[in-house]
Amino acid sequence: MKKRRAAVLMGVVFALALGVASSAQTPGVTDTTINLGAFIAQSGALATIGIPVAHGAQAWYNYVNDEWGGIYGRKINFIPYDDVFNPANTVAGVKRLVEQDGIFALVNSLGTTGFQAVRDYLIANSVPVVTPHANWITLASPVTPGWFAIQPNNEAFGRTLTQYAVLRLGAQKLGLAIVDDAMGNELKTYALDELARLGQSPAVIVQYPGTETNFSSYALQLRQAGADVVLLFSYLRDAAAILVESSTLGYAPQWVGINTITLSLYDLAGTAAEGVIFPGFATDPALPYNIEAQQLRTIYNRYFPGEAVTGYAEIAFIGAQMVTDALVQAGPDLTREGFNAALETFTDWEHGLTPNISYSPTDHAGIEALWVNQLLGGTAVFLEEWDPRDH
Repeated sequence: MKKRRAAVLMGVVFALALGVASSAQTPGVTDTTINLGAFIAQSGALATIGIPVAHGAQAWYNYVNDEWGGIYGRKINFIPYDDVFNPANTVAGVKRLVEQDGIFALVNSLGTTGFQAVRDYLIANSVPVVTPHANWITLASPVTPGWFAIQPNNEAFGRTLTQYAVLRLGAQKLGLAIVDDAMGNELKTYALDELARLGQSPAVIVQYPGTETNFSSYALQLRQAGADVVLLFSYLRDAAAILVESSTLGYAPQWVGINTITLSLYDLAGTAAEGVIFPGFATDPALPYNIEAQQLRTIYNRYFPGEAVTGYAEIAFIGAQMVTDALVQAGPDLTREGFNAALETFTDWEHGLTPNISYSPTDHAGIEALWVNQLLGGTAVFLEEWDPRDH
């Protein structure tokens, strides 16, 4: 809420003048610092996603430190561990963050497979998990105390894209191209369930390992099945490779991706990216006349000059804003319990870049409605809002 953010900032300034009590008993909190940790791939195949995520969060935390003096005088120490999107690395990194770095909370972390690997450990150690960049439904359902999702989960994506393909695009032969990992299989489950509800079945399901580098045979399978609409339950590079291979074969169905698709698809797939439909849940950060987008670009470029502000950086920036708002609402005597309770009071939390977000003791789901977009002429064009609960 804009009015809320102004009030929050005034509260920080007032508290700086008064000083704060020690929270030495709270993990990750001293009189001068708050340690926040994350696992984010910043090298390897998913670095094109992870680096903007890390930088988007870091930009906001740096800004809070530089302009606000931190939260109640405590500077935020953001520690983004590079797990290379490897669950074994995630386990080792999260243990280091908890046991050596002594983090207060895990924030802005990236990837369903990583969360699956460390969920039990984080719960056992009572570590809050806020604004995870993953679609895993278990992040919010059933509600886990201290866990707060921000982006829509795989059920919302799987059902929305299937509904859109059938009800809006009129798919007669629906194809599914699916990465064989936790994210892909969860999306597959909800897509098939939704298809059955709509009285249809897929024309072809093409599933490939997450380590795949050659997608020619998968493109050929889709073409041979005659799929007129293909759902890409894929990461950005995988989707680009499938598009390029299909274009080489002269095969051009209507492609529908998930939220891993961004304008960067043009950089990887060239003209083969034209016309791809994909869901989003945030405003284009490049909009010239949107005040919040302007603020995002200004702050991001202050700390990472010359870098383009992508959707990945944007949602991390927004998530970091949510984290700092909750830290302020929790008060100067910071505890994990107070932080969690503060998040559960967020009602229609807004900042102009995503649909409003509300939490409660029984709902930690975050954003649920999606914005459907299409890549046209080198930009993302908004088509319509789609809420799977309405169809």
